[in-house]
Amino acid sequence: MSDRLNDESSEAQRRAEKIKAIRRSIHGEAEVAPTTYDNNKTSESERSETISDRIMRAKEKHSSTAEDILDELDQAIAFEKAEAERAAAETAAAAEKSAVDASPDISDIINELETPVQEELSEIADEITEDFSEVDTGIAAEVEDFTETVTESSEEDTTMEETAAAVEETAETFTEAEADDTEDTMVFTPVGHNNTVEDQLAPLKRAEEEAAQQLKKTSESIDEQSFQKSTVPDETVKPAKKKKKKKKKTFKQWLRGLFPEKGDSVLECVRKIVFLGSIIAICVCGYLVGDYYYDLWSSKHKTSELMDIYDIYKDREPDIEEVTTPEGDKRKKYGSMLDGAKKLWDINHDIVGVISIPDTPLNNPVLQADDNSKYLDKKYDLTDNIAGEIFMDYRNHFDDVGEDGYLRYENSQNLILYGHDMYDDQMFGFLKYYLRNEAYYGAHPVIDLSSNYERYKYKIFAFFMLDNSDDTDTRFDCWNTLDFADEKEFYDFVNEAKRRTIRTNDVDVEYGDQLLTLSTCSTFFPDERGRLIILARRVREGEDPKKGTEHSEANPNIKWPTLYYSIHPDEHYDPDAKFVPYGPKGGK
Repeated sequence: MSDRLNDESSEAQRRAEKIKAIRRSIHGEAEVAPTTYDNNKTSESERSETISDRIMRAKEKHSSTAEDILDELDQAIAFEKAEAERAAAETAAAAEKSAVDASPDISDIINELETPVQEELSEIADEITEDFSEVDTGIAAEVEDFTETVTESSEEDTTMEETAAAVEETAETFTEAEADDTEDTMVFTPVGHNNTVEDQLAPLKRAEEEAAQQLKKTSESIDEQSFQKSTVPDETVKPAKKKKKKKKKTFKQWLRGLFPEKGDSVLECVRKIVFLGSIIAICVCGYLVGDYYYDLWSSKHKTSELMDIYDIYKDREPDIEEVTTPEGDKRKKYGSMLDGAKKLWDINHDIVGVISIPDTPLNNPVLQADDNSKYLDKKYDLTDNIAGEIFMDYRNHFDDVGEDGYLRYENSQNLILYGHDMYDDQMFGFLKYYLRNEAYYGAHPVIDLSSNYERYKYKIFAFFMLDNSDDTDTRFDCWNTLDFADEKEFYDFVNEAKRRTIRTNDVDVEYGDQLLTLSTCSTFFPDERGRLIILARRVREGEDPKKGTEHSEANPNIKWPTLYYSIHPDEHYDPDAKFVPYGPKGGK
């Protein structure tokens, strides 16, 4: 095996020396026989010189025609073939043995090369073409023609077999040109190798054939893989489909598609029903919210318009005359309604007065109907509105004047007014600030209440929380107490309010004082059971309206409803704690 590798290595060296010799011959350099050969040095040197001479003579034949050059090439080829046959007879056995030994391992040598055989052949052909371009104009033209032929064939056919054939044809052309140039002179052959050109190129041809076979196998493998990929089921490789343009649905079709249709699955029907239910719920909620805020705006707007009419005439003094009856009693005789009140009464006969608290949102008409539900959700113009109106308990009497100018009934000792706790502080919505803000009472202690015939002022002396559904011993339904049978009942009432008040003050309350109760809902207790109560008494004639309201403090012992103590079990009311009640001369 080592001998075979050495022979192959020496053969490669001999081919390389041959190419170098051809180059030196073309450039007119003196040929020097390789020093690696062991025998026949003199004969090889002579042959190199002969080739050099032939090539030099070829250079001098610049005036020769292309036909002469071709004739010389033919003669050189014929001589070369004859010489090759003679040498082949002598070395047939050795060449055949060397070829047999080298052929199995030629792939190993090719595999060890850094570049493919085809690329090496192409490079050798390019080098020889460059060298021969300097020999002669005609020869250069021939070489260029062959080179262009190879290039064109390479561009047209991309297979490696055709490229190898083109390189082989170019090599044969170069050999013929050299043979013609040297006429009878043999091509330079290294010592010990008298093979012909065909024999010398045989290993390369075999390498080309093996490379072509390898490329063919690779190509077949690639084609087979491509075929396998092309035969993959549709699930893996799907041909591109052109998207069909969807027809635009009409509005009617789109609307119909929102509802369950024939052919829809159960799940699709459920989805559509849930979707439609959600849309309906959103619309209903949106309507309710929008309607609520619209009612707030509408209520405020209507109240403002009505009170603007009243305020134009409110400065006119009431027409009141004090008359002594035959029995010696003094009674008030009312000449006519207040001008502003008359304007409101003409709009709605249920309007019995006007209530306001300075520097608060409260400035509203007061209505009274035959029951307490009429104006619960209606405005004075009888339009539906969630804010409703402030209305007086239908059982109360408040400056009910007859046609003769006298009161039909004495005024109730406790006037009760109701109003909603509105989100935007309309109606009695602002009353919650008395409960939440310690300073609010001191800033707004006086209530202005006017009937259709006279104006009054009331000062607040208590405000507290009640449970609307309380049926325990903490029950205090102050909205059902309109009059008092005697002094004791009166003081029991006002003292119960004082025990419950959130803040205490110095306002005095005496039997005979007219009381005013403001009642509204509150979220202080759960389930809408809370009621916020503001209790005030009428300001006496000549009295300072704010007297006793300047100083107030938190009640340290508040009497809460039982519901409160169930929510706050750690708190309790102490009935034995110090308490100063209302009563004659400071109470009893």
